[in-house]
Formats: sequence, C-alpha cells, structure tokens
Amino acid sequence: MTTRFVHIRHNPGGNMNLFIESIEGGTYLASMVDGQDKKLVRDKHNHPMAFHCLNEIKEHFAHQTFDEVWLKQATPYDEMCGSDINQEKLEMLVDWH
Repeated sequence: MTTRFVHIRHNPGGNMNLFIESIEGGTYLASMVDGQDKKLVRDKHNHPMAFHCLNEIKEHFAHQTFDEVWLKQATPYDEMCGSDINQEKLEMLVDWH
C-alpha cells in the first residue's frame, strides 16, 4: 500500500475530528469531519484508503491535529449470534496524543 498524505484545511471556527471504523478482516477506514463536512479518506485513485492498524493511521496523519478521534467497532460476532443488527455499534473516544 502506498501512503499518500493529503493536505486538509482546518476550519478555524469548527472542530476537526477523525472517525475510524473497524471493518471485517482487521481493516480500518478513516473519515474526517470538519463541522458538517464528512469526507472518507481516499487514495490517489479515489478509492477508500484501507489501514491495517491504528499505528498506520497515526503515521498517515502525523502532521494533522484533531479535536477528537473516535473509533467505531462493529463485530460480526453479534450478527452471527442473532443479535439485533440495527443495534448501535461500539464507539469510543481514543487518546490520540
């Protein structure tokens, strides 16, 4: 995977947050939210950028500051065991510093 750094303009009046979603196969997707504007992080081919661990995401965003970083985790275990698939996914605030 080629890492590509993207320059993000920070909205001085708003909050810049990072949302990381854990998906099947040990893969993570990241989205940046600036006020009401949410953008999925994409590679140079405009495909969603997949990360393999949180450290890889930290390295990618080493020069970016976020007000909050959130991790959303969905596990297929709940769905396989018959839990309500509409149930809210686990979201937690991550200490990013």
